[in-house]
Amino acid sequence: MDSTSDRIKKRRTELGLTLDDVAEALGVNKSTVLRYETKEIEKLPINVIDPLSKILKVSREYLMGWDQNSDTNIYSSSGVDFIRVPLYAPLCCGSGLFVDDQIEQMVAVPSDGLHRSSNDYFAQTASGDSMIDAGIYPGDLLIFEKNPDLVDGMIGCFCVDENEAVCKKFKRSHDGLIILQPANSKYDPIVITPDSHFVCVGRLRKSIRSFNWD
Repeated sequence: MDSTSDRIKKRRTELGLTLDDVAEALGVNKSTVLRYETKEIEKLPINVIDPLSKILKVSREYLMGWDQNSDTNIYSSSGVDFIRVPLYAPLCCGSGLFVDDQIEQMVAVPSDGLHRSSNDYFAQTASGDSMIDAGIYPGDLLIFEKNPDLVDGMIGCFCVDENEAVCKKFKRSHDGLIILQPANSKYDPIVITPDSHFVCVGRLRKSIRSFNWD
């Protein structure tokens, strides 16, 4: 199967473009484009995907090798409106920011209840059973809105210290402490102390059940 680097080089050649042509259009050095084509840069920065797709006159799904058929066809054949949002690997919590090379694919999700641009949302796959009493099971697709403002009772995606992002219920105690509450009595809440590095990455807007019977 062709890699992203193979598709970039193949398509550039098909269009008769030189490395200099692509570099100038992207606003980068020729050596950078060459690294895209030789796998020295394994994953394209997300801010390069769209402009490079336009330069090479292909879809970003084709360029990145993202499967856009199965989920898209299901919604299209059912007459369900949908948007495509980035599915991220587990977020690194050092900064609570999205890292370009952590995007795994673009996934189609029903747009009902999602009123903004697809750029306002991101997806992650639920892991563990700490939120099962809230109806969130391992493997479910969680759609978050990029919004740092939560009120008591909302479920969100949070970064705490240097750990991976967690999905928990937001709660503020009477003394002002923030508590991340699991929805499973087997687990203790996470108390955010004054010396914790804490970032609210987004609020949960939609959960799509994964029926994995393995």
